Formats: sequence, C-alpha cells, structure tokens
Amino acid sequence: MQSKTILSHKIRLEPNNVQESFLDRCAGSSRFVWNIGLARWQELYEAGEKPSWQKINAEINARKKQDLGWLYELPCEVANFSARDLGVAFSNFFRRVKSGDSKVGYPKFKAKKRVKPSFSLDSRTVRFKGKNIRIPKLGWIKTSEDLRLSGKICAARISKHAGHWYVSVAVEVDDSWIYPHRCENQTEVVGIDLGVNDLAILSDGTRFNAPRILRKKEIKLKRLNKELSRRTKGGKNWNKTKKKLGTLHKHIADVRNDTIHKMTTHIVSKFGVIGVEDLCVKGMARTRLAKSIHDAAFGEVMRQLEYKSQLSGSTIVKADRWFPSSKTCHVCGTIVDELPLSVRQWTCDSCDTDHDRDDNAAQNLKNLAVAHTVTAYCHESAGQPVKAERNSCLGRNQATNRV
Repeated sequence: MQSKTILSHKIRLEPNNVQESFLDRCAGSSRFVWNIGLARWQELYEAGEKPSWQKINAEINARKKQDLGWLYELPCEVANFSARDLGVAFSNFFRRVKSGDSKVGYPKFKAKKRVKPSFSLDSRTVRFKGKNIRIPKLGWIKTSEDLRLSGKICAARISKHAGHWYVSVAVEVDDSWIYPHRCENQTEVVGIDLGVNDLAILSDGTRFNAPRILRKKEIKLKRLNKELSRRTKGGKNWNKTKKKLGTLHKHIADVRNDTIHKMTTHIVSKFGVIGVEDLCVKGMARTRLAKSIHDAAFGEVMRQLEYKSQLSGSTIVKADRWFPSSKTCHVCGTIVDELPLSVRQWTCDSCDTDHDRDDNAAQNLKNLAVAHTVTAYCHESAGQPVKAERNSCLGRNQATNRV
C-alpha cells in the first residue's frame, strides 16, 4: 500500500477587474458570516443552550430564503466553511482553556481593516487546467504558474496579501510522485553552520550570504511607519500609506523566502546526509542579536531543510543543542574552555591548527553526521544492522509544506 503525503502549493492569481470584485465579495461574505455566527454563538450560550457551528450554519442557510438571499450569488462553501472555521476556533479555544494556556484566544469579531481577506472553497469544485483555475460561479482565472503537484486536491483557500490574490492548494500525493530536486548521491555528507552574516556555511567551503533585507529596508520601514502614525486613521491617505507599508513588508518576506528556498533546495539535492545544529531560536531571539536572528529566519531554514530532505531522500542528523561545534577542534578533538562570539579566528593549543569559527563548526557537524552514518549501518555484537533515523518534526503521512 502506497503511503500518502499532503503537500501545499501557493500560487498567485491574475484576475481581471470583474473577477477581483467577485473575490472581494466572497472574502467580505466570509467575514460577514463569521461575525453573525459569532454573535449567534454568544446568544445561544447566554440563553443556556449548547451552540455548535452546524446549528449556526443551518440557521444561516435558512436565512438565505429571507434576508440573506444575496449569498446565493456566491459559492455555497464560502458561507459554510466560514461557519466551520468558527467552530474550529472555538474548539481551539476550549482546548487551550483545558490545558491551562495563558493565551486562550477567544474568537473575535473580524473588522474589514484588521483581518486579511480570505475564504475557503470545496476541493471537489476547484479545477486546474494549465495556468488557469476554475472557481464556482466565477469561471476560469489566470494563474502565474501551473500546479506543480499531481494528486487529489484536499483543500483550497484564496487570500489577498499586499494587493495580490493567492490560492493555497493542499494536494495528497503518493510515492509515485517524484520530487524534482531528488538527491542522486545519498552517501554525500555535509555539515551546515548557520549564521547572521553568512546565512549558511557548508563544510565543503560553500557560503551562502544572508540577504539581511530587513536591515537594508529598515530606514524606509521607519519612514513609512512614521508617516502612517501621522495620518488620520481610516482616511484616504492613511490607506495609501498602509498599502505602501504592506507592499514593503511583502517585498522583505519575498526576498528572504527566495534566498532560503534556493539555498535549501541546493543542499538537499546535492547531499544525502546533512548535519545541522538543534538551535533554540526562541532563546537566541532574546539576545542582543534578536533583530539579526529574526532577519536570518533560522526557524524557516530548519523547517525547509526538514521537509525537503524527506522529499529528496536525504537524511537530517541533528546535533545536540549543547554540542560544542565551534569550540571543538575538528582535527584533534580538543575542546577550548571559552570562545566568545566576538572571536572569529582561533588556534588549537594541542595541534596548532588555525580555525575559522564557522568553517570549524561546519566540519564538526559533518564529522558528527559521518559518525551517525557509520553507526547506522555497522553491525552490533548480535549481528543486526542499526538503521538511521530521520530527525524530522514532520510525520510521513501528515507533512504539509510548500514545495
């Protein structure tokens, strides 16, 4: 029996003016149904009844024949899935309350100026044909690229971000689907040390420069934020400045994601065994390097390496969080007592080898990955081989990621 994996692909839409107006209506209707559903939920709760999204959805569908007849002009799943999302939000709220979470997150009413326009569609009604997608009661809309995944469509959600519409499609693929960047040499080993100046330093000497795009656009961000604070909130000029600020934030995120995607794809397609550190990004973000850590997006780098290694057939070997990769001489194994972050070059007292801090860390992570590979395939005293484990936070049957 073939195993199933759920992958998602986010594609930019290219609607005309009429189609964009229809998408805006769908997003507004989804927000409207959420708000009246939340109000109705609170009414039922105060009346001593047990509310549910199914009951609220049935009431909204009944009102379509009365005062909500305009909902017939839109796909039926826009309202149905909005009510379902309300039920999911309350389920998450009750779960956090029971677990004693400090941030329970009670569902809030959605304001047009505060939330991102979005709505969900039934996967059975969404169809792709080349660079086109068919939406019920609207027709075919041009897309910027083809759907790169082949399989059963499980979900589709359309959203608007920085003036552009996108569709996020979840597709269930099986083992017959081949990742286009599959690793051909499964025995090639590499160690990776992450940094803020160089985003990744590989043990073979390759360095990927960090885009540091947030630092480069910091002055422009400050200027637009100051301009936005001086505008009358909700006014015409305020909306113009807000749109400019959103476009700039999107540009920063796009540059960062493009760099990380190209780097991680190169790594998993070239190396079969990848040694990395188990970084505590949340703790690192509390230091004086917080802005640089967030700009480098170490968490996103690790997330992409983990799910792409599954698809390409590579193996991720994670070092322990306290593994002294920088303080250990990769030649003789001597560990120095202290090595401040300001020290970029150091010499081993035992073998007199000159080390670059980042290159040495990458070499130590490679040695760890090599040792893991040898141990995985060596025979124990009982004569049984030990298989390597893939250190990934994603299950094989539930890995939902962008490709």
